[in-house]
Amino acid sequence: MLRRFTLLICLFALALPIAAHAQSASPFAPLPPASTTPAPTPTVTSATDSTSNGGGLAAWQQVLIFAGGGILLLGIAWAIISDARSVAPTLETETQVESRERREEDIKRRKVKNRAAAKRSRQARKRNR
Repeated sequence: MLRRFTLLICLFALALPIAAHAQSASPFAPLPPASTTPAPTPTVTSATDSTSNGGGLAAWQQVLIFAGGGILLLGIAWAIISDARSVAPTLETETQVESRERREEDIKRRKVKNRAAAKRSRQARKRNR
């Protein structure tokens, strides 16, 4: 169903430029003549009328907008910090440190043992040539 819907939308999107192209005249036809209307004269308004009109926001509305923006920013910061704290690594306890040290020692011991076995097998291969 989703494939059919997607295909239908794609076909519709491809058909739009064809319909628009069919409506226009030849692209090589001359341009229509420019209109010759006179330029309108600008009207002069006094400065006192525009300032007393009160077309902007009132002071209390501006305060509410800025307070809402501040609350929004604080909410975003709180969400980021709380998520970071939940994912951050915790301090290691003494048992975790001891466990990590035992693992590291075990890995070192295995490496030494594997290297010694590899060395013995290389020497054995050299003797049997």
